[in-house]
Amino acid sequence: MEAADWHTFQILTKRSSLTLNILREIGQVSFSELWEILLQAYMLRVTNVKDLCVELAKIGKIEQTWGGGTRKPSDQDAIKLKLSI
Repeated sequence: MEAADWHTFQILTKRSSLTLNILREIGQVSFSELWEILLQAYMLRVTNVKDLCVELAKIGKIEQTWGGGTRKPSDQDAIKLKLSI
């Protein structure tokens, strides 16, 4: 893995961890609440938080509540942990 890819991976891992910790502590939040928290913690844009949510849904960590296909979450969408069975 190249240095730039490793750096990107580390940043994504930290952001993912913070996102999952927020959801464990507070439970379900709206996407607008989530991006406000993450923008305060990191120098991010809303689009970065949308991409992070999409990635967490792809790996089964959160529920994809914003629909299918190439849609990304919008402000009113609920963001919550995926229940483990």
